[in-house]
Amino acid sequence: MVGASFDSSVSRFAASAELGTIGPDFVVSGSGIFLGQSGDPVSIGPVALRTTNQYTGLYALDTFDVTNAFSITAGGRFNAARIKLEDQIGSALNGNEAFNRFNPIIGGTYKITPGLTAYAGYSEANRAPTPLELGCADPAHPCIVAAFLVSDPPLKQVISRTVEAGLRGTKDLNIGTLGWKLGAFRATNTDDILAIPSPVLQGFGYFQNVGSTRRQGIEAEITLKSNTLQLYASYALVDARFLDTLLVGSNSPFADGDGNVQILPGNRIPAIPRNRVKAGIDFSVTDAFKVGGDALFVGSQYFVGDESNQAQRLASYAVFNLHASYQINKTFQIYARADNIFDNRYATYGTFFDNRRYPQSRQWRSGFHGSTFRQPGTAARLLRGLAGNLLKST
Repeated sequence: MVGASFDSSVSRFAASAELGTIGPDFVVSGSGIFLGQSGDPVSIGPVALRTTNQYTGLYALDTFDVTNAFSITAGGRFNAARIKLEDQIGSALNGNEAFNRFNPIIGGTYKITPGLTAYAGYSEANRAPTPLELGCADPAHPCIVAAFLVSDPPLKQVISRTVEAGLRGTKDLNIGTLGWKLGAFRATNTDDILAIPSPVLQGFGYFQNVGSTRRQGIEAEITLKSNTLQLYASYALVDARFLDTLLVGSNSPFADGDGNVQILPGNRIPAIPRNRVKAGIDFSVTDAFKVGGDALFVGSQYFVGDESNQAQRLASYAVFNLHASYQINKTFQIYARADNIFDNRYATYGTFFDNRRYPQSRQWRSGFHGSTFRQPGTAARLLRGLAGNLLKST
């Protein structure tokens, strides 16, 4: 198999800043006074930017049957990325970056028995920085991240190298077909990119290459399928860690006097849960009427900004959902879904903010806990609806 791909997109972005007043109900009222450049070292607009992204790929892949049981797959892909930034007001944001790389892939499978196969492989991949990352990459000139961009030095592309191996198999049982997979992986990223809050200016930040990181672990899944029943369960253990010594800005309460935290090799990467379990069941009461449920367990994770792993972690959580559907005909289906049926209260994301600069924050209650912010999960809810399928061929 050989092929080529070309993707192109144009994006336009604009932002401005206006003085406002925060009322007692925390509603912000504008004043009509718009701010210009605030000078060194930050900018609060106005900003107007046009970006052009072009990605070209050439790839080839082939599988060689060495024996009836042993096969080798090998190939590669050449990626060329061109990212052009055009400042629509001045010239500070202008930039034209190019990223090129060839990524090889090789793997093999060995059929131990008709129902048991061993596999192993090695692959490489690359990711070019996004225009947002390229437009906000200077610690000395931080941005209000995702709002205002400034002129910054270029970033390096992220290179990922992955090794994986494992076993998979199938077996026919009286109640259906049993399928399973058990594997291990290790992915090492070079020049990984991290969003870092400014240690000097609250609400500002920048993107930076942070050396090498590693994600390794195991994945296991099992399925049981029949004409009326489908069962599935999966488990993922992901151990994500920094591999280099770094000093980065943070709003962590454990930051030093300059607003930085020390990352040591072996520190875990925030916002990546170590354990994740999924399970579910679908049962066909009739050909038209189906019911089922699913569950998700996510282990604890470090708050974003706690790269030094010193603060208390965001708690683990479990969510249980139910669903049902009735196929009226080939065109219409009635469905219902109940999310979080036990009304568990949980948070999916956490980070820090410096409330010492905002005395009023002590009075705020929604989402704030001291110097931390948590993104709440979905509360219990029931969704009902009538779905129309207009694809008559299906």
